[in-house]
Amino acid sequence: MRTGAVRWEPGYDGAYGVLGLLAPEEREALRGQVSLFGAEPEPARKKRKTGPSSSTAPATLSEEKGGEALNPAQTAAVTSAARAVCVTAGPGTGKTRTLAARAAWLIRERGVKPGEITAVTFTNRAAGELRTRLEALLGGKRAAHGITVGTFHSICLDILSKRPQGARLAGPYETLAAAEAVLSAHKGGGTPGKLLEGVSRWKNGRETDVPEELCRDYCAQLEALGLLDYDDLLLETLALWREGRPAAGLERSFRHLLVDEFQDCDAVQYDLLMAWGRKGESLFAIGDPDQSIYGFRGAEPACFARLEEDFPDLERVTLTRNYRSTPEILGAALSVIDRNPGPARVLEPQCPSGAPVRVLEAESDLSEAIFVAKEVARQMGGVDMLEAQREGRGPERPRGFQDFAVLCRTRRQLDLLEQCLGRDGIPCVVAGRDDFLTDRRVRGGLCFLRNLLEPGDSLALRSALSLSWNCPADLSQAAEEAWAGSDGTTEERVYRLMGLYPQVPCLEQWGELALELLPTLRRECPDRLLGRWAAALGCTEEEPVQRLLHMAVFYPTLPELLKNLTIGREGDLLRSAGLDYEAGAVSLMTLHASKGLEFPVVFLCGVKAGTLPLERQDVDDEEERRLFYVGMTRAREELILLTRKEASPFLEELPREGVERGRAASRCPRQEAVQMSLF
Repeated sequence: MRTGAVRWEPGYDGAYGVLGLLAPEEREALRGQVSLFGAEPEPARKKRKTGPSSSTAPATLSEEKGGEALNPAQTAAVTSAARAVCVTAGPGTGKTRTLAARAAWLIRERGVKPGEITAVTFTNRAAGELRTRLEALLGGKRAAHGITVGTFHSICLDILSKRPQGARLAGPYETLAAAEAVLSAHKGGGTPGKLLEGVSRWKNGRETDVPEELCRDYCAQLEALGLLDYDDLLLETLALWREGRPAAGLERSFRHLLVDEFQDCDAVQYDLLMAWGRKGESLFAIGDPDQSIYGFRGAEPACFARLEEDFPDLERVTLTRNYRSTPEILGAALSVIDRNPGPARVLEPQCPSGAPVRVLEAESDLSEAIFVAKEVARQMGGVDMLEAQREGRGPERPRGFQDFAVLCRTRRQLDLLEQCLGRDGIPCVVAGRDDFLTDRRVRGGLCFLRNLLEPGDSLALRSALSLSWNCPADLSQAAEEAWAGSDGTTEERVYRLMGLYPQVPCLEQWGELALELLPTLRRECPDRLLGRWAAALGCTEEEPVQRLLHMAVFYPTLPELLKNLTIGREGDLLRSAGLDYEAGAVSLMTLHASKGLEFPVVFLCGVKAGTLPLERQDVDDEEERRLFYVGMTRAREELILLTRKEASPFLEELPREGVERGRAASRCPRQEAVQMSLF
C-alpha cells in the first residue's frame, strides 16, 4: 500500500470496485487453513516479557468465560466429591464449560495428575473445543498435555495401537470394497451400504435383516487383511478390559473419567465406560435425555436410569440456566419438547427478550431456498451494491456470513440451498457426509493416498488401481498380493511393483505419481496432494473431485483428513461451496450435524409433513421431536421455521406467544443488466 503496489478492479452497476493488496498466487503462497467461522486473527507479535504472561496464567473458576463465575448448580457439579456424578444439562446451560471446569478442579483442588484424567466426547470437533478450554483454564498446552481427550473411537484406536500387533483401521473405502466382494461372492441382492449397516447392527447385538453368513464373511475379509472396522475399535477394546489384558499403565489414565453427551451412548459404549471406570475414583457424566437423537445407532436415553442402577449413591445435578437463547426461542422449544414423556422441562433464560420466532409458509423447496438467500443478504446489509441500497436492509449492526446456519432434516434438502446461496454470491460451508464421497474417482484418489500413507493397507492399493487407473480386476488383485508380500520402504515397494509389470500403462502411471508425491506426503496440504493427483488423471474439473478438493482445504494434513473420513461424525466433515471467501460463511448442515453448535440466526427448512417427523416405518416420533428441539435450540437471537401448506404436526405444538406466522415472501431474482445498443 505504501509503495503503491496495489491492484484496482473497477466496479460496475450493482457491484463495488475492488482494491487488492495481494494477487491470487500471492494469497495462495501465504494461505493457511480455511476457517469455518471467518478469517483467523493474525498472531500477535511477541513482546519481551515483563512479568507473568496473562495468556499462560491459569484461570480460576470465576475467571473462566469473561470473568463470570460458575453458577451455583455448575459449582455443585464441578466440586462434587461423589464417586459418580450425573449432570443433566439442557441446551445452552454451559455443558462444555462445566466439564472443563471439573477437570481443572480435580487437578488444582484435589491434586489429581493430568495423566489420570480421560474426557470422552462424541465428535473430534468437541474434543478440540474441550482441549482449548482446558488449556485456557490450566494455563497453557503444557499444563493440559497429559489429559486424554477424544472420542470413543479415537481413544480406542490409540489403546489398540499400543498392542504388540498394533491396530490397522480400515477406511470407509476398504470396508466398502470388502462388502462389495462379499455381495459378489454370494451373488445376492442388496447394496454394500445396506450390508455394512447390517453388519454393524449384528456386531452390536441388534436385530438385522442381513443373513449372519454374510456378516461372518465380511468379518473374515477384514481379518484376512489384518484390518479393524469402526465397530471393532470399541469391541476389541472392551474385550481387552473384560479379559483383564489392558496394556500396563492404561488403567491409570481412567482414574477420573469425564463423559460428554452421555445421552448418545449405546450399549457397547456404556459397557466400555463401566469397564474403564471399574477401578477408577470418579465418574462424571453430563448430557441431556431430550437431546438423544441417535436411536438409529443404538443410543439409549435410558442410559441415565441405568447409571442410577449401577451407582446407587449417584449424585444428580441439573443445570437450568440457559445462556444461549432468547426467551422467545426457549418458550417455543420447551412447548414442543414437553409433549414427550417425562417431567416438565425447565430452562431459565439469561438473555434479554428478542425477536419472535418466525413460522413462514413457502410454496416450494425453491421458494424456501430463495427466501433464505434473500434474508441472509438483507440481514448482512446487502451482499452487493444494489442490495446494500435497498430499503429495509436489516439490523443496524449488519451480521457476518458466519452468523447464519441453515438446518435440514436430510442431506438431500441441502443441495438446492447451496445452489441458491451460491447464485447470490453468498459463501457457505456444508457439514456432513456428502454423496460425492461414494464417487469412483473420489474413492480412488483417497485410496491412492491412504496406501502411500499406510503401505500396510494393500486393499487400498487394489481399490486405487481399479478406481483411478481402471486396471483390470485380475491385475489389481495380483498387484495387491505382490505389494502385501513385499517389504522395505514405500518407495522401494513402488519401484519393485513397477519392475514386476514393466510397460503396463496403468501401473506405470500409478508408480510415477506415487514417487512424485511421496517426498511431501506428510507435510503438504491434502488439497494440494489431491490436486496433483487430479491433474495427473485429468479429472480436476469433475464435480465430485471439485467437492473433494473443497473438503480437503479444511484439514491441515493428510492424516487428519483421512482420520475424520474414517472415524469422524457428521459435524467433523466440512466442505466449502467453492466460492473464494475470507470473511466467514453460512453453515449448511443436517439437524444431526448441528448438535453442539450455536448461531445467532438459524433457518430450519422443510418443517413439513412427511419430512419432520420423517415418514418412515422405523422412525420414532419422540426422537424426531427431540431432533426438532435440538435444531430450535441452536439459535441464539433469531429462529426462522420454514414450512409448507401441509405443515409438520410439530408446528401445532408451538405456543401463540412469542411466535409470528406469515409467508416466506422472497423477491424474484433480479434480471441481469443488459447494455443497450447505441445504434
